[in-house]
Amino acid sequence: MGGDDLASDDEYFFDSSSYNKRTEASSSDEDASSFAADAVITPSSTKKRKIGAVANATESTSNIASSSKKRNKTKNNGAPSSKSNLIIHAGRGIAFDGPDAQSLFFGTCYSHAVKLTSESVIATEDQLHDAEEADEETNNLVNLEQFLFQPHHFYANSDAVDAKSNEKQHSSLSEFLKLPNLIPSMKRLKNWKHSHSPMILIITLSARRCVDLQKQLTFLKLPVAKLFAKHMSVESQVAMLTGGSSGKNGGKRGKEQKGSGKCYGIGVGTPGRLLTLLRHGSDGANKLGALRLNHTELIIIDCHEDSKGFTVCTLKDTAKELMDLMKEGVVSELEKRKDKIKLALF
Repeated sequence: MGGDDLASDDEYFFDSSSYNKRTEASSSDEDASSFAADAVITPSSTKKRKIGAVANATESTSNIASSSKKRNKTKNNGAPSSKSNLIIHAGRGIAFDGPDAQSLFFGTCYSHAVKLTSESVIATEDQLHDAEEADEETNNLVNLEQFLFQPHHFYANSDAVDAKSNEKQHSSLSEFLKLPNLIPSMKRLKNWKHSHSPMILIITLSARRCVDLQKQLTFLKLPVAKLFAKHMSVESQVAMLTGGSSGKNGGKRGKEQKGSGKCYGIGVGTPGRLLTLLRHGSDGANKLGALRLNHTELIIIDCHEDSKGFTVCTLKDTAKELMDLMKEGVVSELEKRKDKIKLALF
């Protein structure tokens, strides 16, 4: 999936053409009137020349006025107008805002993604219409689609900080994780005993960014599950999450726990690979995938901007997969476990 690979700067979920257009004005309306006046009073030796000068001046004034209107229209197009461009604009720096703004932004992204896939959802409902479990599945689907992200779903810093301190706290993941009450329990994190479900799950836009964030986690001195495509296959990651052998490219070995295999307290991944692992094996008897969020307590969404100002929430390769991950794995946990699981925007 696109989110598993390095982020592409050329392919985006939303069309940004109308957001980046800028046109410089070459003249003003005052210049036009000045030009017209000069043209009218130009000395002429014959009546024909005077008439020609007036006609040319009138035509020039009309052309310049028309050009000015076109420039103004082009300038107006430079501001974010469509819903998708407004989302892109709002997503820049959203991690610095409070839970109210974050829940509104994230909810908008979620409803926008659901709306884009509504046609395929309707087709699926039609196919299941005659099935016995159709009503139940349809109701569950509707509930997931109508879910509203609330401020209490997001982490709120209890300490009042100024803009400079806020920027410093978001300068690196190591600083961010030191925020008060962000990590529910450092003791439980270091002795995590649940397979399939890391205590902290970090979601970002590319494998390269995953590697960068993993380096910033070294201060914890804990193994980190690599849940992206650059270094490990899906099979190796499934084995790692389920407590089996992590394979040759498994990276650091997780903490051995008797009866539950190797357990990872922290996982870092891209939306595409996380979604693949969430769905892997979910068609079995228990309908549970290799990745489960039933014990996860903190989901950190990295809002790092790429070279063109896109984040994991707005980049074409990751936006839809992130919202699918929310719908299929996170929303149900937010409803069931209430205050026991939080979202945090970094």
